[in-house]
Amino acid sequence: MLKYDLCIIGGGPAGIMAAIASGERNKKVVLIEKNDEIGKKLLLTGGGRCNLTYKGLTNKEFVSRFGKQGDFLLSSLSSFGVEELIDFFNKRGLALKVEDNKVYPKSEKAKDVLNFFKNELKKNNVTIITNAEVRDFLFKDKKIEKVLLNTNEEIFADNFLIATGGKSYPNVNSNFNGYAFSKKMGHKVTSLTPALTPIETKEKWVSVLKGVSLRNVSIKLNKEKEVVGDLLFTHFGLSGPVILNLSQRIKTKDKIFIDLFPNKKIEELEKEFLDLFDKNIKKTIYNILSDVIPLKLAAVILNFSGINKEEICRNINKEQRKKLIKNIKNIEFNVIGLLGFEKAMVTKGGISLKEIDSKTLKSKLVSNLYFAGEVIDLNGESGGFNLQMCFTTGYIVAQSI
Repeated sequence: MLKYDLCIIGGGPAGIMAAIASGERNKKVVLIEKNDEIGKKLLLTGGGRCNLTYKGLTNKEFVSRFGKQGDFLLSSLSSFGVEELIDFFNKRGLALKVEDNKVYPKSEKAKDVLNFFKNELKKNNVTIITNAEVRDFLFKDKKIEKVLLNTNEEIFADNFLIATGGKSYPNVNSNFNGYAFSKKMGHKVTSLTPALTPIETKEKWVSVLKGVSLRNVSIKLNKEKEVVGDLLFTHFGLSGPVILNLSQRIKTKDKIFIDLFPNKKIEELEKEFLDLFDKNIKKTIYNILSDVIPLKLAAVILNFSGINKEEICRNINKEQRKKLIKNIKNIEFNVIGLLGFEKAMVTKGGISLKEIDSKTLKSKLVSNLYFAGEVIDLNGESGGFNLQMCFTTGYIVAQSI
């Protein structure tokens, strides 16, 4: 009878890292994935560029990006944090680059990261079973003895890891049964909701801005404090890092206000525009405005301001100029709601952290069961935080068995 040291259910970032790190410790590992290949969700991260982690924070600052649950990660990060992850890739030959503290593969291709992982799995003799789902966990002497697959194959192991991901991107995530099986084994699963998701707005004209991106703009949710970040317009509303991070607090009928020049007061902008118009009196307002604002957005703002885009600068009066600047500093959107799990980057909720040992990621209820990655009740901001969490928890499991 073939018996493994570790049976991993779920071939996402956490499961892959656990498999490689275990294989490097000469453990016999099997990785079970329901899709026809591993790492499909990895290909979607960072817009296909694969944002691996976020550099430049202390561990305490890093976990703060996961909200009040974040402290659970502190112990794991102290063993395998951001610098250790970067070192992991560098030592094994994956070239990296840093952009605004975000770490990417140098090629900026997620496929290269996946190919890197596949090579490491092969190098470390990890057995991979694809197109297979776990049908049941079977126990002996209060420990999991084996898993039964939908192919009727039985997999025996000393230790088992559930790394089945969340409900986000249901077409590519590993296996939602991770929640059901965990419940069956006595674990609590907290409420599951989409997180880091785009929003749909009432303003349908936003569709003309589809694909337009803005850097370092200010976003204000209702009367909350402004946050600055990058934004992307979609055919249904708003997306981009700053919106995704706000999405966990956004509700139907909320208002969002965008300031295109957060570092400049209205008075400063008015003086700058006055000088600009004076220097370009014979040019159209549209040509001048499109030098400082994306073309499609310039047309929309001029329309809001009641200014014909073919109007020449010398004909813009004070009232029109003030209205134009007001609209540049305060574009309003009304929220219809969040998009669902199909568009969410991660899942909020999961296996209760109270029932998982933070030092080992071992279940407190089943002695040879571990959890890692998105399946647990831990989700952070966009920017590489969630991938780091997956890699870290997967690595810690490998060190714990």
